Amino acid sequence: TATYTIRVTNQGTADDNNVTIVANFPKETTPTSASAGGTVAGQTVRFQAVPTLAPKQSITYTIKAKGNQAGDSRLKVLLTSDLLKSPVTEEESTQVY
Repeated sequence: TATYTIRVTNQGTADDNNVTIVANFPKETTPTSASAGGTVAGQTVRFQAVPTLAPKQSITYTIKAKGNQAGDSRLKVLLTSDLLKSPVTEEESTQVY
């Protein structure tokens, strides 16, 4: 099993609205639970939109996942908000044995 921590910080000087996180898991791992009311549906975890994220404010989420098959598992996390023109994407590699 693995625990992933996702931390989002508003690094700007203005409030950001409708901050949304979606995590997509590859076939090597399957999400089993998520904090903060995140919903697990198959290989995807969605968190409810944060209405307003003030400057320098942070939010943190955790996701627990289990390994399914050996390989290089690459979790992809997408962040969207009203201020962003395109989604911010982050990847986390986990070697599953």
